[in-house]
Amino acid sequence: MNLRIAWRNIWRNKKRSLITISSVVLAVVLATFTRSFQEGTYELMIENAIGKFSGYVQVHQKDYWEDKSLDNGMELSDSLIRTILSTQNVEGVNIRIESFSLASNKNNTKGTLVMGIEPKKEDSLIDLSNKIIKGAYFNKHDKGILIGSKLAQYLELDVGDSLVLMGQGHWGNTAVGIFPVKGIVKMPAPNIDRQIVFMPLKTAQEYFSFPNGATSLVIKFKDADLTQKICNRLNSRLDTTQYKAMSWQKMSPEMLQQIQSDRISGIMMLNILYMIIAFGIFGTVLMMTEERKREFAMMIAIGMQKTKLAIITLYEALIMNSLGIIIGIGLSIPLVVYYHYYPIEMSGEMAKSIEKFGMEPVLPTMISFKIILKQALTVLIITIVAAAYPLWSILKLNVIKGLRR
Repeated sequence: MNLRIAWRNIWRNKKRSLITISSVVLAVVLATFTRSFQEGTYELMIENAIGKFSGYVQVHQKDYWEDKSLDNGMELSDSLIRTILSTQNVEGVNIRIESFSLASNKNNTKGTLVMGIEPKKEDSLIDLSNKIIKGAYFNKHDKGILIGSKLAQYLELDVGDSLVLMGQGHWGNTAVGIFPVKGIVKMPAPNIDRQIVFMPLKTAQEYFSFPNGATSLVIKFKDADLTQKICNRLNSRLDTTQYKAMSWQKMSPEMLQQIQSDRISGIMMLNILYMIIAFGIFGTVLMMTEERKREFAMMIAIGMQKTKLAIITLYEALIMNSLGIIIGIGLSIPLVVYYHYYPIEMSGEMAKSIEKFGMEPVLPTMISFKIILKQALTVLIITIVAAAYPLWSILKLNVIKGLRR
């Protein structure tokens, strides 16, 4: 009976009820949208620099990460590969050899990261063939190379031109070679795009005078949330006197710190938004309560108990807030999904400043039901706290004064 009365009371004044519901809907949508954009930016940053380039977990020779020299590389063995592949949740291993070299074309020179890769396997990990904007992808027997689009622009190179590379090979050997440019790739992270040179693994091993050698093994698995578990499993199975598995958090602590510090500032901004939302909702509740004080006084005067009236008013608040949250979630989901697949593209100075951090100049949202649910629950708590005011007003209401309003 109390619920039926509450439902009827809500729609006696449709304008007032719609204003209250709309304020809750707007609160849920704003909070969800803000948080989804923030987490989507972090997801894109990690995906571009980690997931689609270095990988979430790598295995190295024990001392390699402290001194990234080819002399600290590893000799590949079938037993090592079998141990890694037999680890739970591991789906594959990509062998890489990488080092820095000086690239030259005409009068232009630039330091580059030369990465020897297994063409077919790397394509399945970082989708390299679809990043080619000019030329063609190579195979494992090729002697040609792929270079980043920004690097090609700086060195004034085009497909078919030759690039001179000079660096240091294994055990102090001089690494020198002239390689035809087979394709130009556009990497998502600008800082990678301006320095990367890809070549087939065998070609790179010959260039660095390191046959059957590698500097890192990239571990492939589907769920990024399993990163730490897989890293721990590998370290428990590998000979840790020779090898070491590392997660991206250990390999890129700067990025992790950047995300954590930015997340704190984002949460502070979100808390300010919650305060604005709270004042907006409370203002709506205050307006509704003041308008109905004469009504409350009349009902108490004709015999309704204050506690029963307070319970009915609480039901009204819960029904309106629940409707607002449900509608807010319903509106948030398509917005979040749309901007995840069609992110906002930045331009001008804003785009340049974002690129300096190694990110694409776009703002995507993150599709996560946890984010939506968390914001909805937060708004629900705010509305429940705001609903305490009309309950307090009813219990403290002076009937005589209320009838004179």
